[in-house]
Amino acid sequence: MAESTHPNITRLRTGLDLVAAGRSDEVVALLTDDFRITVHGAPETLVGREAWLGNVAIMNASFSDLTLDIRHELAAGDLVAFNITYTARHTGDFLGIPATGRTVSWQSLEHYRVSDGLIAEEWIASDIGTLLGQLTPQSDPSSEDA
Repeated sequence: MAESTHPNITRLRTGLDLVAAGRSDEVVALLTDDFRITVHGAPETLVGREAWLGNVAIMNASFSDLTLDIRHELAAGDLVAFNITYTARHTGDFLGIPATGRTVSWQSLEHYRVSDGLIAEEWIASDIGTLLGQLTPQSDPSSEDA
């Protein structure tokens, strides 16, 4: 996919590239002081740079060798949307599931709002069901009682 020249897409791609490179600490300079993150299915919206770092720390502790493939991107005014495929290796506990060593992939629809050149809000809707399905043992239908 050809990269957009929209300045907000460029800013967000910079942040995503830093995350994929393991340089998440550098992303906080791209966030507003009162940055808000809403994760689909989470009980509440989190506020602040530390909240963002906390979410990234959970993923970094659970997965390594992270790559991302931006499938689609769209910018309109101060809003940016991405459809991303993440791929990583499950090397640490994730939601109570011990490391499997498996390579997994999942889709994520992510929306952002940029204010005065900084990322002010993030809405994440990742396909956690598909991810969890790759981390849990699959039943063998041939071994089930009829």
